[in-house]
Amino acid sequence: MIFLVFAVASSVTIGMIFKHASRQQLDRTALLTVNYAAAVAVAVGLLAVGGREIDQGLALSGTLVALGAGTGAVLIAGFFVLAWATEVAGMSLAIGVMRVSVVVPFLASWGVWGEVPSPAQGVGMVLAMGAFFLLAHQRSAPDPVPAGGGATTEPTAPSRSPVWSHVDWLAAGVLALTFCAGGAIDVLMKTFEEGFGAENSRVLFLLLAFGVAFLVGAVIVLRRGLRDGAWPTLQTVGWGVLLGLANYASLEFLLRAIEGLPGTFVFPANNIAIMVLAALLGVVVWGERLSRPNRIGLGLGCVALVLLGL
Repeated sequence: MIFLVFAVASSVTIGMIFKHASRQQLDRTALLTVNYAAAVAVAVGLLAVGGREIDQGLALSGTLVALGAGTGAVLIAGFFVLAWATEVAGMSLAIGVMRVSVVVPFLASWGVWGEVPSPAQGVGMVLAMGAFFLLAHQRSAPDPVPAGGGATTEPTAPSRSPVWSHVDWLAAGVLALTFCAGGAIDVLMKTFEEGFGAENSRVLFLLLAFGVAFLVGAVIVLRRGLRDGAWPTLQTVGWGVLLGLANYASLEFLLRAIEGLPGTFVFPANNIAIMVLAALLGVVVWGERLSRPNRIGLGLGCVALVLLGL
């Protein structure tokens, strides 16, 4: 359980850093690239220190290499998809969909690995899904319409035309990608722990995953720097390093948590705890105001956490 607490704390730290980076208008791509470089450095440092778990090594089968490379690609792609979803559908809806994607690893833990949830956990999962959307509900002014048009979360006026004519298919498609990316990360982590964790070092696996994510980001940053002269600033590097430390810790502790606890508990509990703490910190640190749906979501989230632990 302590590893799950650490995983939640690390993920909340990531959210706080992203919040600060957004307010400071830091280069998101450079921030992510430095973040993955820092995560790689952490893994290399742990390997240098050594230890029993490190000595396990990494049996480089084709399947495991593909899993590590795929995890790294999904890690960085997920951030870009989330940013795209925020632009075309609004931050509230994008974050809500990303968190509700917990249903993917929840069902995978149940259907693939046979971790059958209790009735109370099933109810907790349903309540958690409701809490995700309520906590992601816009707390201030509605998201502005992007330049050139785009989707908003505001209801449209009644119309006699078919309902499908009002669907923003671009936003719907991007949100679907966001849902898939969010669920895929947790499923990939679970796949490593269940299929390879007993014989392989977590540190080496994370080094492989973060290394691939760093290479993807580095190519983008290098190309843009050579073309436009847009290189990372010292401020971006500093916050990127902090982000990398938190990012590495979040996945390390998540892997340790799912080693000892069923995924039907870990994944929804992890996500709802992150949302609840992020909402509370938004009030305390950033001076955000919670709407009535947000407060209801906090209540539902707390109830969901209790039920998920039964």
